[in-house]
Amino acid sequence: MLTPTSLNGAPLGRQLGHNMKTHSLAIARIWAGFALLWLCLVETAAAQPFPGKAQIVLIAADKSELPVGQVTFIPQADDSALIDVEIESERLTDHFLSMRPFRCIEGEDEWFCHQPYLYSIRNQISADDLTDLEYQLLFIRKIPSEFGIDAWNGLYYQLELRDDGSIGGSLLEGDLNVLQSPPAEQYARPIDLFEFVEADPERRLYPAIEIRPTSH
Repeated sequence: MLTPTSLNGAPLGRQLGHNMKTHSLAIARIWAGFALLWLCLVETAAAQPFPGKAQIVLIAADKSELPVGQVTFIPQADDSALIDVEIESERLTDHFLSMRPFRCIEGEDEWFCHQPYLYSIRNQISADDLTDLEYQLLFIRKIPSEFGIDAWNGLYYQLELRDDGSIGGSLLEGDLNVLQSPPAEQYARPIDLFEFVEADPERRLYPAIEIRPTSH
């Protein structure tokens, strides 16, 4: 009996079996590649501690809340993130105080006036270093009856990353006059927190802050 052969002389059945095996191996390798890529993406997302966007919320002493902006986080390969901070609220009103423009939240007993950080900053944070974000959330308090504003009454939210991905902060008080002139070195962090004290949560307008994820 004659056995059908392929063009290369091998029995046709054996050749077809070989081709099917090669095809199956190729498909298996493709699926394995997809699975590995998916695992890499999952691990990268799990390792990145910051969300895509988050809302900035000031917390009053009576636990009422005031949204004042948002943060966009841009993940980096080393698990840090670049940040873009927008401070915006209908409660922020424009004022010209001590020859400078400010946007202030007006309370009955005190105002919180946002103090932009005007010097070079990397705008990059990590899970254990949120300083550049803290520098974007500086305020100065003032009594409504005061004509000007005094950086001696500086306000600083000291932040920490929480297990649920949000960022919380408690309020410190201290002198921000160091910001009247640029630091000697680029990207320096001139605010010395050893000169700050914990704010009295019963006396300050917004003694706490939360930064809550809105997207991933």
